[in-house]
Amino acid sequence: MRRTVSKVFKIVAFAFVLVLTTGRAAFGMHISEGILPFKWAGLWYLVALPFLIKGIFDIKKKSKATPSFKPLLGLMGAVIFIISCMPVPVPTAGTCSHPAGTGISAILIGPIMSIFVTSIALLIQALFLAHGGITTWGADIASMGIAGSFAAYFAFIILRKFKAPLFVSGFAAGLLADWATYTVTSFELASALHGSKPMFPLFMTILVAFIPTQLPLGILEGFLTAGMVVFVYKRRPDILISLGVIRETAKPLIKKGAKIIIILLMFLSLTGPFAFAENKWGGVDESVVEKIAEEHGRPAWTPFINTDQGDLLLFVFLLAGTAGGFLMGFFWRKLFIEKEDLKDVKRSI
Repeated sequence: MRRTVSKVFKIVAFAFVLVLTTGRAAFGMHISEGILPFKWAGLWYLVALPFLIKGIFDIKKKSKATPSFKPLLGLMGAVIFIISCMPVPVPTAGTCSHPAGTGISAILIGPIMSIFVTSIALLIQALFLAHGGITTWGADIASMGIAGSFAAYFAFIILRKFKAPLFVSGFAAGLLADWATYTVTSFELASALHGSKPMFPLFMTILVAFIPTQLPLGILEGFLTAGMVVFVYKRRPDILISLGVIRETAKPLIKKGAKIIIILLMFLSLTGPFAFAENKWGGVDESVVEKIAEEHGRPAWTPFINTDQGDLLLFVFLLAGTAGGFLMGFFWRKLFIEKEDLKDVKRSI
């Protein structure tokens, strides 16, 4: 297990480094810098803090008992980072939106540790990619980390208890992780910005504004999460068994129709920009969150590290970086390991 996870980790880590060194940032991932008043920003920090502390203790305990768990933890952090900052063009809305990526991590490492690795990914995005913000870090952890991870975890656990197929359980986990994230984001914004007016109408306004993007994207993330879980099961079921995700008798079910839907959704997402050609495809967090915040007198601050580029450009760089990372991982043995073995043979002669 340790050797396999380490290889996968190298692949994703390479993509992670490539994204940081070549990607250009985009305005608006989750709640942008400065939108929340300080009292609300502080409140969400307090909400997130106990989960982060518990996550640190759980990680230390798990890593001490199982040393091979650390590479898996790093892998989940890299996966969340790449998925959650990858803006996917959504043709139905004419804009870009972001998956959450917490569905697969909640399944494999549990919700508490998933929250912790999500917080690290969000911090890097806020510092270096102008996604989210330092002042809104606690709120973003609450929406994507806490709500997304627990929604995914309980959906998966409950469906598995009712003997649902592995693919169906994974699909529900990914779907609800995305929808729960943006539902809580809507609540965070509405509670902080409603002023003297009732909160519920503003909450519904924000939530409805997210629907054109998050409805299809949540479905796409459901298929993505389910596909990853089934892929690991088919390749290395012992990993899922050792993590307590499944029992040895588990039988995943994925039909050809699901594969066709995945291909169609990916095709529509990737070809959307050409159907709705514009000079700049802003993110949904910019077009919804920042717009509503500005209407209520809380315009977003300029990011502390500002690169001012559209989401579509970031999408292209992330796609190239991820592809490069997987190619590097695929040829890793041929490029490095086999050469090292050859050197050892020459030395022995």
